[in-house]
Amino acid sequence: MSFEDLHSFELNIAMALSTNHSYAAADNAEAQPAPAAMIDDDAIAVLDKAARSPKMDNDILSSTPARDIRSSANELVEMLEDIDLQKMLRKQGLLGRFTGAAVEARLEFELASHRVADLFRQLSRAAQIGERIRGILDKTRLELIDEQTRLGGVISDATLLVSQESGSDPALVARFERRLANIMAIETANTLTIQQIKLSASVLASLLDRFTDIETLLLPLWQRNALAIIHGEAKPRSSAVTAFLDAHSNLIGFLKKVGQQ
Repeated sequence: MSFEDLHSFELNIAMALSTNHSYAAADNAEAQPAPAAMIDDDAIAVLDKAARSPKMDNDILSSTPARDIRSSANELVEMLEDIDLQKMLRKQGLLGRFTGAAVEARLEFELASHRVADLFRQLSRAAQIGERIRGILDKTRLELIDEQTRLGGVISDATLLVSQESGSDPALVARFERRLANIMAIETANTLTIQQIKLSASVLASLLDRFTDIETLLLPLWQRNALAIIHGEAKPRSSAVTAFLDAHSNLIGFLKKVGQQ
């Protein structure tokens, strides 16, 4: 309902509730009684218009960014846990170099690194969608809060009119009360929706915050250390191997937290 509609509704109710108004007596005449409050078709039409709430963005109903982020994180964990650096190192000996197993093991490690990058891009796309949905959630929450203020005023005025009406057609009163009940149901649903949106937005914000840590620190460290393994002479106790194993473990552990959040 626009401001003009709400103002019109308030004016209609003010007129209907004119029992609170008395006319000044003239020449010692008794004050004339005010007309009784009435419910008519116009009052019902105003409630019908008041019940038309703004439509929500369909992406809120169809998109599940938090679930997609968790799913992508878990898929990336599975990929990382399949990478066995120790197995590759065992094949770097004299026999492995002679049989070609050393080269094959390095190639498998390199291909695994590419697959990790591909899966991270999938996680990144889910996070980008999540960021957009988070903005829609915040916008929708604010709109619903405004809607609650508007509906609260309509309900208050309409309830007052019902309590003071007199002599209205019972059928019209019944219709008016049904419309009022519908608006009250919308207000109740809005309260629950606002709570759920706040919860969803909070969870999504936490997931996106963790994704930022992965994107800006954990994955770059893993990739740089993987690059050192691929192009260097990897030895079981070398600093490159130790650094990679630490980065590998940290990345898996953090991704598991994302997948379980």
